[in-house]
Amino acid sequence: MRLRAALAASIVASSVQAQETPVTPQKCLTEDQYGKVVDALKELDSIKKSEMTGEFSEPIVIVHDWNGRVYVNGGDGKPLHLKVKVGTIDRTLAVQLPTSVFYREKPPDPMFRLRIRAQAGILLPDVWKKGADKTSFLDAGVGWDFFHLGPVNLAIHTGVSSAGAGLGVDLTKNWGLTAGYSLVYRDFHSGALVGTFFSFN
Repeated sequence: MRLRAALAASIVASSVQAQETPVTPQKCLTEDQYGKVVDALKELDSIKKSEMTGEFSEPIVIVHDWNGRVYVNGGDGKPLHLKVKVGTIDRTLAVQLPTSVFYREKPPDPMFRLRIRAQAGILLPDVWKKGADKTSFLDAGVGWDFFHLGPVNLAIHTGVSSAGAGLGVDLTKNWGLTAGYSLVYRDFHSGALVGTFFSFN
């Protein structure tokens, strides 16, 4: 009993001494600093409780062309990424995108153009002339393709044996057949050139 009483008296004395000892603050806040702390805590509490939303004032324009290429806002084919971070707080961002998608068709080729091509063929009716040598009815040279409607084109040609103009048909992008008028240099008689061509552009 004496031991318990001594312990109780010691605890009561320590409590009374602790209550009587004043707490000395290490540092005080001014009213301005205190107001800033309160405002910051209110703002942080509002951020934590609210979902973030965003809205783009300018539309996102996506263009899909005839070759399967995709352009976003004028040429950048990479996807758009948006990450928002406020201080140390990350939140899912709900974004409203006024998006417009357009398909760009391949523009038609201009009717008037200059396409240079190599061409070769045979001269008619020189190929049937009696006494003609083996090369007198052959011609090779350069064609100057300046007009077309679809695969049909019109060109002038200058060769080693003749010069003239004629119609051509594109069988592929760079190869086709041609036939037309020719003026043979040898004795300046008229004829026809039937041949083929290969374009360089």
